[in-house]
Amino acid sequence: MKGIWLARLQNLKRKPLVLLSMTVMTIIFAYVLSGSVGGSIPFLVATDNTSISKQVLKKLQGEDDYIATVLTEKELRNILDEEQDKIGVLLNEKTYSVISSTDSEVVRMLSLEIEAVYNNLAFRDQVIANSSESTWAEVEKNLVEEQAFQINITPMDDSQVFRYDGALQSLFGFMLYFVFYTISINVQFILEDKHSGIWNRLKLASISRFQLYFGHLSFSYAIGFVQMLLVILVFRVIVGTNMYGGFWKVVIIAGFYVLLVMAFSLFIISVVKTVSQSSVIISLLAVAFAMIGGAYWPLEIVQSESLLAMKWVSPIFYGMEALKRVTIYGETLGGVMTYVSMMILFAVLLLAIGITLLEKRTERYHSSE
Repeated sequence: MKGIWLARLQNLKRKPLVLLSMTVMTIIFAYVLSGSVGGSIPFLVATDNTSISKQVLKKLQGEDDYIATVLTEKELRNILDEEQDKIGVLLNEKTYSVISSTDSEVVRMLSLEIEAVYNNLAFRDQVIANSSESTWAEVEKNLVEEQAFQINITPMDDSQVFRYDGALQSLFGFMLYFVFYTISINVQFILEDKHSGIWNRLKLASISRFQLYFGHLSFSYAIGFVQMLLVILVFRVIVGTNMYGGFWKVVIIAGFYVLLVMAFSLFIISVVKTVSQSSVIISLLAVAFAMIGGAYWPLEIVQSESLLAMKWVSPIFYGMEALKRVTIYGETLGGVMTYVSMMILFAVLLLAIGITLLEKRTERYHSSE
């Protein structure tokens, strides 16, 4: 097994481009598409350029919980037509509109925030009209210092509320997507060794089948886990992405996801004849799994029941849901044990099936690619 690791390390040293490119692309795509947003809620906003709408916008821009991107109404509607996961706000002199494809808790809280700003401005104007600006200043001071009530709004079932964090959606989505390729490419070395005859020569050298599989698979696991750990550290330490206190839970779940992808990759190479066939199948499945697994967009905005039903076959779905639950939703590892258990179960089954098929059909790897 030590010899396998040394050989794989030498190969990685000669050809580090795959690992480096997948890691760099994950960081670039996640950072650019998230807009470097932290835990604040991003939304698009357009005004009719009246005094009231500008004051409302100024108030929203001063809130730490929201990040407003100001556009024209035409630009806003064009973006919302193309990107359904975005939230748009139209501010007029006396009314406002919140445009979203889902009726989520984020949309409702944003609507309440905007309505409160409009009401406060209307109340201020009424006080000033009936008295003076100095009177309003005194009233505002009293409202701040002598609040009669402190209202804390929480949903009745917090686990059912849709929460969206653009930074984490992009980070988790692209991280799970690109590491799928990294692990799959490394697992394919088993197929290459069987084709070249190295596998049989190693078995003749008194190396057991367990050592052969464990050497290759453990190296592939280590490479995939290191890639995910590097990406997580970059975004947590350097970029400063808010992980809601779930950093270590993210790392643990990443370890289970790597195990599942490694097992799935082993299963793929056990049912194909050549490395090229394996590469094509993995490329197609990686894109499909990312789409139906929620890597590109939140599954909460998907309306098709058939697409939602397909998510259960995607390894990326289990990783995305577990990661979002322990961060955005603040759940414990016990709270996501269903997803973790599914990853472990599928990994064990796929490893067993893959190794069995590889051993039974070893002769097929003697044909040239």
